[in-house]
Amino acid sequence: MLDLYNVKYSREILKKNIYALHLLSILKTQKIDCTFAARYILNPKYQLLKEEQEITSEQVLFFQPHILKKDLEREIELYDSDEDSVDNFEIISKKDLDD
Repeated sequence: MLDLYNVKYSREILKKNIYALHLLSILKTQKIDCTFAARYILNPKYQLLKEEQEITSEQVLFFQPHILKKDLEREIELYDSDEDSVDNFEIISKKDLDD
């Protein structure tokens, strides 16, 4: 398990482990960019828990003060595909069982 509170991880490591991590913990402990926020943190596809489904753009801006509101809004508006997404939870969980 990744130690989000003591180690800063790359985008690729966070992305690879997205289903094993709590999105709010990522938001509070890691420095992410507005693209990652739009594609993962605010994307219902990755919000498995009720608390994750309640994450707002305002929370992203609060915990990631380097992200500008206009940039986050633009990224949310422009993002309409999964070209950078990871496999869905069912596929990931079956991979873990097969390994």
